[in-house]
Amino acid sequence: MTTTVHRLCPDDWALAREVRLASVRESFGPDSDFLHEQAGLDEAAWRGVLTRHARFVAHRDGRPAGTACWRPSAADDEGYLYGMWVAAEARGTGVAGALVDAVVTVSLEQGRSRLTLKVEPGNARALAFYAKTGFRTVPGDDGPAALMLMTRDLRPG
Repeated sequence: MTTTVHRLCPDDWALAREVRLASVRESFGPDSDFLHEQAGLDEAAWRGVLTRHARFVAHRDGRPAGTACWRPSAADDEGYLYGMWVAAEARGTGVAGALVDAVVTVSLEQGRSRLTLKVEPGNARALAFYAKTGFRTVPGDDGPAALMLMTRDLRPG
């Protein structure tokens, strides 16, 4: 099976919407307020996000299998990885790694030396994956229900 990843442009707004809604539906449930909010965004809103942020979609054998996004932070040397999702049937196939590689590439192209993300503390699979790909937990005193902050140094060496 072949995995390809490409960056979506504003004209790809319908695909961005499709994959994002699939991820939100799985993560938050079909009746969640967040899903309804995302589904209610119009074409202009989707195009705006794709203009300001880098959204990637992974395909396996021509079908959407995952997504991840990058956006700059206020700090000049940092970018954020967010909205990472891989379809259940594509987990463990390398899709997640390919998406992280795409986000790392755009982060470096934008002159960033650090990539940061937030993850649910109970998501052992995601935590193990991010640790395996070079992310480290940022110590803090957030409560157990808070999202965990992880960061990856992108500087060579």
